[in-house]
Amino acid sequence: MIVYFYLSDSLILSSGLSHHYRFFSQSLTWTEAQAYCRQAHADLATVENSEDLNLLMNTLQSAGYSSDIWIGLYSEIDWKWSDAYTGTGADYRHWRSDLNEPEFESARQFCVKSGSGGNWWDDDCALNLPFICYSGTPESATLSLQNEQRNWSSAQSFCRENYVDLATVKTDAENQILDNIIASSAWIGLYRDPNLFWSDGSDFLFSNWDSVINPIGSMSVICGVTSSGRLGKWKFLSCETKLPFVCHSGEYFTASLQPALQKKTNKKNNRI
Repeated sequence: MIVYFYLSDSLILSSGLSHHYRFFSQSLTWTEAQAYCRQAHADLATVENSEDLNLLMNTLQSAGYSSDIWIGLYSEIDWKWSDAYTGTGADYRHWRSDLNEPEFESARQFCVKSGSGGNWWDDDCALNLPFICYSGTPESATLSLQNEQRNWSSAQSFCRENYVDLATVKTDAENQILDNIIASSAWIGLYRDPNLFWSDGSDFLFSNWDSVINPIGSMSVICGVTSSGRLGKWKFLSCETKLPFVCHSGEYFTASLQPALQKKTNKKNNRI
């Protein structure tokens, strides 16, 4: 049974299960919404399963709101080279920015390919593509195109077994070499881990991604959005966008308040 509680600026829905959701119509940045939820409730909304998702959608539909709202989801963006190179030029990039690259389409693109004009795209690591290995040292590398098509992880293994690693690209000159030897597109060594988190420290085990692009640009953190108008599908926006939001509270916070708060503090020391 779902019970409705109406307040002047919000709507609460409770299923009697772990989460109670409360919608707030005022627009705040993600960080502002997080701070408000942590002060007045438990945290920004966590969605751990389809039952939570249905309850969240009921909350928004009952409030008559179908546009984007913040939830507690966020992702830390940390591009890395396969060989762990961090020296001079490690932050060199040549994204196809006029096409919103890196675009993180459908929240599934974590590996990088180089293509026409030496431009870079993020893409699904499971795709089979040619790839570029290097020999020598990162500072004095010889790049070698492998025409055999492999997914990114398999390409990485091949390069490590037969060369040094997937290509690390540090300068315009090296990127021009890529452009000269790549016919269409090929994997290089740039990638990132998913780094998907919930604000309250819950494990990220359930997802409901929307089939849209999520432009990352130069942001180091992107924040999660959902809407009843998109059937509860999730996407990412700049955390500085101002949106309404949903807070949650749960039985696991009220049953043992002090240990739970301590656990949250420990988990978030190095994150948002």
